[in-house]
Amino acid sequence: MENDIISTDVAIVGGGLAGLSAATYLARAGMDVTLFEKSNHLGGRAATQEHKGYAFNHGIHAFCYGSTGTRVLRELGVTYRYQNPRGVQLYAQGRFSSAPVSASTILRTDFLTTAEKMEFVGLFTKIICTKPASAGGQSAREWLDREVRNPHLHQMLAAFARTLTYCANLDLMSAEVFLQRVVLSDVRYIDGGWQSIVESLQTRATEAGAHLLSGARASELLQHGEHHIEGVRLADGRRVAARAVMLAITPAEALKLLDGESYEPLRQTLAAIRPVRVACLDVALSCLPAPQHAIAFDLEQPRFLTTQSLFARVAPAGGALIHTFKQLDPAQPGDPHQDERDLEEWLDQVQPGWRAVLVKRIFLPRIEAISLLPTAHSGGLAGRPGVQVPGVSNLYLAGDWIGNAGYLADASLASARQAAHLLIQHGLPAPHPQLATDGI
Repeated sequence: MENDIISTDVAIVGGGLAGLSAATYLARAGMDVTLFEKSNHLGGRAATQEHKGYAFNHGIHAFCYGSTGTRVLRELGVTYRYQNPRGVQLYAQGRFSSAPVSASTILRTDFLTTAEKMEFVGLFTKIICTKPASAGGQSAREWLDREVRNPHLHQMLAAFARTLTYCANLDLMSAEVFLQRVVLSDVRYIDGGWQSIVESLQTRATEAGAHLLSGARASELLQHGEHHIEGVRLADGRRVAARAVMLAITPAEALKLLDGESYEPLRQTLAAIRPVRVACLDVALSCLPAPQHAIAFDLEQPRFLTTQSLFARVAPAGGALIHTFKQLDPAQPGDPHQDERDLEEWLDQVQPGWRAVLVKRIFLPRIEAISLLPTAHSGGLAGRPGVQVPGVSNLYLAGDWIGNAGYLADASLASARQAAHLLIQHGLPAPHPQLATDGI
C-alpha cells in the first residue's frame, strides 16, 4: 500500500460541511475530486448519533434560514425537513416570561414594561439598519453598554448575545457577530438531526462525481519547492498526486500539516487562534415533564435550554430530547465538573422531574462550537484567514474559521463556496510529473 499513488485534480482534506460542499461545487465544474475524511463517517460536527430512536446532534445545533449558508444549500440542491421553534421564554428570579422574539411576543411579554417595549422596538430597528461589519472592531459589551441604557433590556440582550455567539465573554467577542445573528429570526430545527443535511450533501457530491473516502487521514502535504503543492500523503503511506489541495479541517489539524517555512505567516496566525468552546448536557427522556417550558434563556447565568423534539423529529413518539449548554469564557473556561452541575441544576429549574424519566445523557464538557473566536481586537470576521494560503499557488482553506462571511455552519458553507469558486476561476495548474515518476 505504501507504493500506491492516487491521482486526482483536487484533494480535499476533511469531510464536514465545508469539505462536502466544496467537493460538490468542484465536481460539478468538471474536476476530478477526491475527499479524505479521517474518521469512519462523514459530517464532522454535523454528524448525528442515534440511540433508541433519539437523534443526538453533536451538541446543540440550529439552522438559520436567510443566512449565508442558505444560499449554498439551495445552490447545491440540499433538501431537509424542518420545523420552526415556538414558545421561547426568558428565565429570571425564579419565573418564566415570554421572550420578545416576534411582533406578537413583544406585545405579549410581561418581562418588559410598555416603555421598555417601545425602546426595544426602536433598538431592534436600529440593529436591522446597521451594517454588522461596521461594528467589527467593537466588542459586544462595548456595543451593548453604548446603545442599551435600560438595565432590564441590557440584561436580556446580553443573554441573547452570549447564546447567539456561544461565548460568555462579551468583552472579547466582536459585536459584528451578535448584530449579524440577532436578526436571523427564521430558526430551523432539522428532522432526523443534522445528519440529514450531511446525507443530502453526500448524495449531491457523489452524484456530481466526487470520490468520498472515509477512514483516510492525511498526514503530510507534499510540496514541490516553496510555492507549490503536489499532493498529500495519507497515514497509511499512500500518496495522493493532486493539482490543487483544499484543507477543510480545524486550525489545529491544519497546523500539523502546514510544516515548512513557506507557511510560517499562516502558522503564526493558526497558533494564536482561540476557539469558542461550550459545555453541553443533552438528555433523552421517556416523556417531557414541563412541555410549557420548551425553550429558555437564562438571564442570570450563561445557560440555554431547548427541547428540539417538540418541533423536529428527533425522538420516538412520546419521548423528549433536550439540549442544554453553558457558554464559557475562552479566557477562563472554569471547572468542567461545576459546569455539569450547573446544567443539571438548570434542567431541575426548567424541567423538574427529568431525572426520573431519563433514558440517556451525554455530557460534552469542552465541545468546540467554532474554531476561531472573532474578536474586536482582530476586527471581527474580517480578521479571519482568507480561502487561499498566501504564497502557495494551489493550496486553499475552508471551514468555520475561514473568510469574512457567516458564523458557525454558515461560515463553513460560505468559505467552501468561495474557495471552490476561486479555484474554478483560477483553473488547475498543470500536473507536475515528479510525484508519479520519482515516488517522492
